[in-house]
Amino acid sequence: MHDVFITSIGKFLPGKPISNDQMEDYLGKVNGRPSKVKNRILKSNGIQHRYYALDQNQQTTHLNNQMAAFAVRDALSQLDIDPSMIDLLCAGTSWADLLVPGFASMVHGALPELSPMETLTSMGVCCAGVGALKYATSQIRLGEKRNAIAVASEQPSRLFKHAHFEAQLDIQSGKSLSFDTEFLRWMLSDGAGAFLLQNHPKSSGISLKIEWIESISHANAYPVCMYAGTADETARKSWMDYSSYMEAAKAGAMNLRQNIRLLDDVIKLGVEGWLRLIEAGRIKPDEIDWLLCHYSSHFFRGQIVELLDKAGCMIPEEKWFTNLYTRGNTGGASIYLMLEELFHSGKLQTGQKIFCFVPESGRFTTAYMLLTVVGSGESGVRSQESGEINQGSGYRVSGMDSSHSPHLQSHSPIPQPPSPTSLSRSPIPNPPSPITHPKSPDPSEYLLRQLALVWLEFERKLQSVPVVRKLNRGEFELEDYKALLRNLRPQVVEGARWIARAASNMTDFRLRSLFIGHAQDEHRDFQMLERNYVAVGGELHEIVEAEKNVGSEALSAFIFHRASRENPVDLIGSMFIIEGLGNKMAGKWAEQIQQTLGLQKEQISFLGYHATNDESHIGKLDTIIHADWMTLEIAQRIVKTAQVTARLYLLQLEEIR
Repeated sequence: MHDVFITSIGKFLPGKPISNDQMEDYLGKVNGRPSKVKNRILKSNGIQHRYYALDQNQQTTHLNNQMAAFAVRDALSQLDIDPSMIDLLCAGTSWADLLVPGFASMVHGALPELSPMETLTSMGVCCAGVGALKYATSQIRLGEKRNAIAVASEQPSRLFKHAHFEAQLDIQSGKSLSFDTEFLRWMLSDGAGAFLLQNHPKSSGISLKIEWIESISHANAYPVCMYAGTADETARKSWMDYSSYMEAAKAGAMNLRQNIRLLDDVIKLGVEGWLRLIEAGRIKPDEIDWLLCHYSSHFFRGQIVELLDKAGCMIPEEKWFTNLYTRGNTGGASIYLMLEELFHSGKLQTGQKIFCFVPESGRFTTAYMLLTVVGSGESGVRSQESGEINQGSGYRVSGMDSSHSPHLQSHSPIPQPPSPTSLSRSPIPNPPSPITHPKSPDPSEYLLRQLALVWLEFERKLQSVPVVRKLNRGEFELEDYKALLRNLRPQVVEGARWIARAASNMTDFRLRSLFIGHAQDEHRDFQMLERNYVAVGGELHEIVEAEKNVGSEALSAFIFHRASRENPVDLIGSMFIIEGLGNKMAGKWAEQIQQTLGLQKEQISFLGYHATNDESHIGKLDTIIHADWMTLEIAQRIVKTAQVTARLYLLQLEEIR
């Protein structure tokens, strides 16, 4: 297996930077009217400048494959390498110039200086560029190729020209552009980036060693979120299924759309993967010197920070690097353009670690990369396992202190080890390394991270539960809502009972008081649920006499068993899952059910109430997590109980018929 290095990075940004006030000069005004939501969207995303391969007459100045070719040439021009030596070209994009042939073939065709070679096209959205990079990396690592190009290019501006929208029937009838389309009109822009990959670092200056790349799709559990080629998010009718291409255009099936209601889930899935990488030891937050996170809008940066902070594994914000605000959101090319600017900034120091995080909303994909900055001729770098610099000679130098911000001051250069020759001449052998024992994790930090993982996995698996899938797809019926209420009632009725039993078995007065107060808050909630059932046409005796399903029986038996033990503090894990479901999901479900079924607020009041009321309960649990009596053994028990509760709650929902 061979090491893989990014030895050169090129870019292409078409034209001059375009300010927020100039955007409609290039994209045009739909039906001659300025947008009513543009300023609100721009204020949220924070972007100040971007680039378009369009002129002010909405004419294309560069094709997508031409932009990619320019970026490739820029990368090659920085090194003394014969273009004919390139033996692999991988190209990623969201929307190629042509349907056929593939994008990589068109980029290759725009680069006549290259030789005949293998090409690969990676299609997707924001992860398309990472897909191209991963294939190129794997080919060099296997020894199949020696010099590869990975390039990503995006040109969404052509999709946003006013004339395209004015062909739609609803726009012709005087309606405004739908928000799911207009949202992206003020978010996305054009640009291309290219990497030269080789099996050795370049002879002078820095290179980036690719430690690993990982990409994960969750499309099995989630619907489309960002899409084109269909008129709605069910994706059941393709643009090719219309009677003519014109009919598809009139229906808006060619628009690029974003279901903004699902964007929170994209961020959560990305952070879950991040936490799992930490658990697997593939990322050590305190060793990361630079974080390059492709968030499409400044708004989502705050959400990522909040989730990481709650999980106790935040990478300090002074280590974050982005150029979203000056180069715009260029989709699959964004991570290339971020690395290009950082690579040429003069800020990188040998031995630094760069972690890249790319969430994609298309149908829920996340990608991650770990890179290490190396100098000329280095054959190895700080290993992930040891956190040390591992030179080819086997000499180890303890890792640099990464506690200082790379943005505030430059790092001290890492001392160079003696050459293998000088080591062999030394009459004094190197002393053996002292034996070190792994430090036990802080109980509260451990508990925070583990509970975050349990919750994120639970929330992800909820999307595959049949009744939840129906709700998300807009197929939810009144009978589904009644079945949901009938199956939730037993757990709600028994909630106050098991909490009270747990309180009676607590020897700690503070915990006993907390549990008793919680039971008092919960003991009448089932009455609200019954009123909702009757309000939508159900008979009271139906819900009162309904039998527990298999999942409800298992959940009840488990929790009562735990509550009957002495000091059942581990039930904090059960409360975390159940109260979290109320706080995080109940409000969303209430809104979806109300809209889908056309109900009044008083008919979904049980779910709506828990969306707000359970937030205070979650706050009390946070206090317990940071209690001075928390030990690692107690934390592990809490996590195990949370895992079991999550699984049984899923079973309870899966059994709803």
